[in-house]
Amino acid sequence: MSSEPPSAGPTLIKAAIDIGTNSMHLVVARLAEHGGFEILTSEKETVRLGQGGGEMKLLAPDAIERGLAALERMAQVATSFGDVDLVAVATSAVREAANRDDFLDRARQLTGIEIEVISGFEEARLIHLGVLQALPVFDQRLLLVDIGGGSTEFLVGQGADPIEARSMKLGAIRLTERFFSEAIADGRRPTAQEVDDCRHYVRAALALVGSELGGHQPEIAIGSSGTATTIAAMAAAERGDDVRQMNGVTFTAAELAAVVERVISAKDRSRVAGLDDKRADIILGGALLLDEVFAVF
Repeated sequence: MSSEPPSAGPTLIKAAIDIGTNSMHLVVARLAEHGGFEILTSEKETVRLGQGGGEMKLLAPDAIERGLAALERMAQVATSFGDVDLVAVATSAVREAANRDDFLDRARQLTGIEIEVISGFEEARLIHLGVLQALPVFDQRLLLVDIGGGSTEFLVGQGADPIEARSMKLGAIRLTERFFSEAIADGRRPTAQEVDDCRHYVRAALALVGSELGGHQPEIAIGSSGTATTIAAMAAAERGDDVRQMNGVTFTAAELAAVVERVISAKDRSRVAGLDDKRADIILGGALLLDEVFAVF
């Protein structure tokens, strides 16, 4: 992978910016004649766009500033590759915010980018297509679980077409702010009651989606989010495996349960093997959610 701009020539370059609740992602790729593509660069920045917005009903002023700064920088990286077709999409935090137009208008003025706010179903559909590019699962009936900061997308699909999809207002940041904000502010471990309250809330929310999607009898479950890859890294680190490449890594329900216990009991989560410092404060909400997903499906 190269992060250097390509030499001048008749190339078709696409760039995509994904504006999520927790992080912002950039991918720049050159399309190939045979239909494939070459990744020129990819970047990720933790912006916490959905943090401090009161159940994500508003984008907080400091979150907007972080988001705009990251967007401007990523737009500059993308356009450094020359004539680039750039698309930007926003998901849960922007989708739900009453003041989303303020963010969208300022983003347009700052960068010239028209951000598309996509629905939960469209988010799930696009994630599914990305998974099919990354993993050899095209012929299998799969259950896709993407735990974001503000929402979780569930999709059952086989081949390129989704069979059924759901988007739920459950996410790592949303659950953290609802159940664990006091523990974080006090600098203490979460109490058993706080953990149980989070579990019960998630379990009740998942009851309907479990019955709807589980009936399709998926053959394989795939987690595609930062929460899933972080848990995979933590499980791999505990096994003594290499954590530098997480694509296609698997973990069991027992390993997930062990990860949850390590996070709950850790005095300093930043010292837990495999856990990214930038995700340490929100990993428990995401891990409990995924643990309950395992129980439902």
